[in-house]
Amino acid sequence: MRALKYQDERIISDMTLSTLIDRYTDEIGQTKPFGKNKAAVLKSLKIALGDLTLPNLTADRLIDHIKSRSAATLTKKAAGGVTIAVELSYLGSVLKVAKQLWRLPVNADFISQARANMHYLGLSTKSKERDRRPTHEEIERLCVFFDAKGKRQKVPMSDLIRFATATAMRAGEIINLKWADLNEVDRTIIIRDRKHPQEKKGNDQEVPLLGDAFDIVKRQPQTDDERIFPVTDGTISSIFPRACNALKIADLRFHDLRHEGVSRLFEQGYRIEQVALVSGHRDWKMLARYTQIRAKDLHR
Repeated sequence: MRALKYQDERIISDMTLSTLIDRYTDEIGQTKPFGKNKAAVLKSLKIALGDLTLPNLTADRLIDHIKSRSAATLTKKAAGGVTIAVELSYLGSVLKVAKQLWRLPVNADFISQARANMHYLGLSTKSKERDRRPTHEEIERLCVFFDAKGKRQKVPMSDLIRFATATAMRAGEIINLKWADLNEVDRTIIIRDRKHPQEKKGNDQEVPLLGDAFDIVKRQPQTDDERIFPVTDGTISSIFPRACNALKIADLRFHDLRHEGVSRLFEQGYRIEQVALVSGHRDWKMLARYTQIRAKDLHR
């Protein structure tokens, strides 16, 4: 007690996980704003486990939740092991803050126990690395498909496809590019709040517009919108797969264009630090999953 190490567990006997998440959101979320995924996960955790008091939040109860999340029903798809592992990480972050910052007598060991049991439930916590690269023919077919729609196709999808391939940017990064951040002299542009493992805000990065990317930007009409590609969030993710289905192009996602763009940079002879500048990867080892260089390409 003199060392201030004693904690009376009775102070959390009536405290629910929902209360803890609300406090975490109010205090921590104000200083370090959450991304969309984290905010959505915390909201779903409140719905599923929020009524539980902290002493009743045990490994057994969490394993039951994992089983429920991994089981498909008529109204929802089954969550994969990677998704569930992310949810456990966010839950662990809440409990860690509660223990270390707020000095609440919570024990988060049950999360490690539940994570260890995921293997026995047939759930892998490792994501499957995709090696799908669109062929030149597939990219051309998609562009022709969208261009054939003429004025009915209000979203410049063919330009977006070619731009994504040339810049290796994510869809969210592309649709948030602003005219004010374009440097026409240096042919560069600033990506605001680029994806980062820790920093959700303020991670701005200036990148070069290589290949046809600069010309694609310059031919976009300037409107009252400050963005170069004024597309609603989620539009690309709905239009692109419909086109793939219509053209019978299997297993292709818009994000695979980023994969293709990074791979092309390596094939063109750029060094890893130069590719990292374009792609935004902080950990160069992560680039290995995007460098699916084909054996036949080594003959060039």
